[in-house]
Amino acid sequence: MTLIIISDFMQDEIYLNEEVKYYDEKDKIFFFTVKGHEYSNTHINIPSYFKIGKLGIHYNSIIHRIICLIRSIFRKDMISELKYMVETKKLTFNSLKRLFLFSSKSELVLSNIKKVFDKNQMLKTENLIFYTYRVGFSSLACCRLKDIFPNAKVVSRCHAQDIFEFRNKENYLPYRSYLYSRIDEIHCISEDGMRYLENYDELNKKTFLHRLGTKEIKLNNKINNRNFVILTCSRIARIKRIHVIAGALTNIKDGYIKWVHYGDGDEKYLEEIKDIIKNCGQNISVDFRGFCDNDKYLNIIENEEFSVFINVSESEGLPVSIMEAESVGMPVIATNVGGTSEAVINGENGILLDANLTEEQLIEAILKIKFMDSNLYNTYKYNSRKIWEKKFRNSVNYKDFINHLKEI
Repeated sequence: MTLIIISDFMQDEIYLNEEVKYYDEKDKIFFFTVKGHEYSNTHINIPSYFKIGKLGIHYNSIIHRIICLIRSIFRKDMISELKYMVETKKLTFNSLKRLFLFSSKSELVLSNIKKVFDKNQMLKTENLIFYTYRVGFSSLACCRLKDIFPNAKVVSRCHAQDIFEFRNKENYLPYRSYLYSRIDEIHCISEDGMRYLENYDELNKKTFLHRLGTKEIKLNNKINNRNFVILTCSRIARIKRIHVIAGALTNIKDGYIKWVHYGDGDEKYLEEIKDIIKNCGQNISVDFRGFCDNDKYLNIIENEEFSVFINVSESEGLPVSIMEAESVGMPVIATNVGGTSEAVINGENGILLDANLTEEQLIEAILKIKFMDSNLYNTYKYNSRKIWEKKFRNSVNYKDFINHLKEI
């Protein structure tokens, strides 16, 4: 198998970091990354037998950026996309800007891959598998490369923001019709994504369910609801609605509660959250610990005292942070968005809240876990681990996915 892996987020896919450990040394694998986003912190530990295509693909200059944009504008499919935007009334300044940025980045990725292939004397008749970790501009580049390499297949994982148009500004994602007609397979990380993609005729018999997963770590015997500790882990962003947790805690006066958060991001939003926290009573303790390396984080949740994991995001794919919490036997409170209900079963291992939750609903859920009978609480703990074992063990999920790639 000759596999070309492309990550849109410059070595920032910590879950791809786990997946790459399961590839076969006998396979010929090229790895490319694109210069990352604002919150890039992590780095993939790329196996030594991978051939590094190029890491951190980026524009060399403003002129280079303009050249890529011009190339993208004069492609035939650009006219088709603009026509679609007009017909569906999605043509606005912002959507046009998004289209041009998307197309230009696609040209950037395409040209870099072609250079590496030329250098490695890649035969046009070679059987290639292009694998993009998200359905994005790299997927577009790979679909266009099929014109040069007719035996190539294009496979993409999909998460949430990369397929749900309604979750994006202007209700628009570029080149959906072109991508979905040219792409060979899309692998959804959740059943929710599978259901959504059924709306596209172009994807008939092209979608598959291959969930992400987390590595096995031991059960945390310190998890309890007596010394009540809330754990959250996400980037600091408004879509995560961390302020709702802060607001809820300002109105809880019953007993001591500690809140621990891992993750960094939007500093302005973080200051707003901290301003809310100032209104908490003396029974509330808050510890924002910032960014944490994933291995270190897993060691912490495996050994420190916690009571419940909370995720009240506006939208999700299927949160890996919830999988990690469940792997150590932690009950979960989460909003019923995306594929979250595949991990959190209301009344079995946690509490599912309405997507448009209120602080009052969150308070009720927190207090329900805090004052839950120990036998029922232990049942929630047991069920969390069992759900993880059944659905989210990475050694099983990633091997299944890679075996599928080999059969394409």
